[in-house]
Amino acid sequence: MTIGIRKKLASGFRDKLLFSSGIKLPETELNPYTLRFKDDEFETVFTKQHVDRDFPQSVVYMVVGIFAWLTYSILDFLVLSGDELFFVLIDRAIVITLLSILVLICFLPNIQGKIQWILSACMLISGTGIIAMTAYISEPFNHMYYAGLILVVLYSSNFLLMRFTYSLAVSAILYVSYMVIVTTVNPVPEWALISNTFFLTVTMCWTIWTRYWSDYYIRSDFAARHFLIKEKRRSEKLLEAAEAGNRAKSEFLAVMSHELRTPLNAIIGFSEMIQQRLFGPIGSDRYEGYVDDIAHSGRHLLGIINDILDLSKAESGKLVIQDAEVSMFGVIDEALRMAKGKAAEEGIHLAFDMPDKDIIVKMDLRLFKQVILNLVSNSIKFTDRGDSVIISLEQQPDGGCAFIVDDTGIGIAREDLERILDPFVQVESSISRERGGAGLGLPLVKKIAELHNAVIEIDSNPGVGTRVKFIFPAERVISRKASAVEQEVA
Repeated sequence: MTIGIRKKLASGFRDKLLFSSGIKLPETELNPYTLRFKDDEFETVFTKQHVDRDFPQSVVYMVVGIFAWLTYSILDFLVLSGDELFFVLIDRAIVITLLSILVLICFLPNIQGKIQWILSACMLISGTGIIAMTAYISEPFNHMYYAGLILVVLYSSNFLLMRFTYSLAVSAILYVSYMVIVTTVNPVPEWALISNTFFLTVTMCWTIWTRYWSDYYIRSDFAARHFLIKEKRRSEKLLEAAEAGNRAKSEFLAVMSHELRTPLNAIIGFSEMIQQRLFGPIGSDRYEGYVDDIAHSGRHLLGIINDILDLSKAESGKLVIQDAEVSMFGVIDEALRMAKGKAAEEGIHLAFDMPDKDIIVKMDLRLFKQVILNLVSNSIKFTDRGDSVIISLEQQPDGGCAFIVDDTGIGIAREDLERILDPFVQVESSISRERGGAGLGLPLVKKIAELHNAVIEIDSNPGVGTRVKFIFPAERVISRKASAVEQEVA
């Protein structure tokens, strides 16, 4: 029972994959009338692959067909004589010559794409040769030679690997031509006309029907294989992304252990020194520096934890912005005052290239201040002593506003620009550990940008520097006159 169910499920999956791949992938959808893929590019890929595969076989069968056509001349010698035999032999010679020319054409360069037209010409020439015989020879052979037309249709449609549409078109031309000949040019008896028409009609309909489904299955199989290949590639990319995520998390844990342990060691170490009164009573001035170090380490630790919590909220969709009309000059000045100490300590020149006019933007003040601090801290962290970090504002052509951080630091490789916006990712572990950082700043900036419908643009060159733009959309930029902040300043 279980085996039967499994077989049924497997068969159902195979059929669904084979016949429904066009639903899953739009480019594999078939036109049911022409059996062409609706996507021209995908049709070109299919045609090229099948031409490359079937072309040699088609040429071989063309040559075999010529010899078969020549062999049938034995029948001519057995049943015909006089002028009729001469006409039929001339007919066969012309057909063989034309077919041979078509075979030679197949050896021309870049002719593979025309193979269906060549095969159609082969079928049309062969069939026309038979019809010409029925138009000239007398009874009873004029209504017996139609059997050759059936052989031409069967051979061309099944061995020459003609496509359904080409086979249908040529078969229709031959059918109509034959009916015209046997009813007007060289009429056959009524009983022969009925018999020949019946067998020829059934043969052509059956051949066209089988050719249709043969083409359909070939194309469905190609679409299914394309689907499997595409899914395999997608699975490989997902696996690669999952492995990269695991590696990133491992790197994150290694960096985070360092980032958390460093301030904790400072807090614990200085606290123990004060607790043990190593330099005398608590009132000693020397302890004041240790208290400052403890406070600094605590704030640093709190900043890391806040980044983790905010990123976690953003990832889960729980980080909500509280919009307010904010002066860009004001929030930048406030954030830079917090970052100047670190810049001075690292020997970095930090400056704000202030434009002529302030810009009022509707934003979450706390979160955007965090954006400024993260971007500026990142630039300071990866900029060498003596270099500079410049902040600027830029009005966008569409009315938006860009907050820009330029540095002359180590830069980022082009292939890493998108990856650094993913959580837990740092480009170079050795540099990250040497210069600090948990790999949370840019991912958090990206999430905050998304909450504001803003855009992050990063342009960087290794050894030259990095430019990061945080671009507010036009709907968040408010005119100065409408701003309460500006009115107070005025």
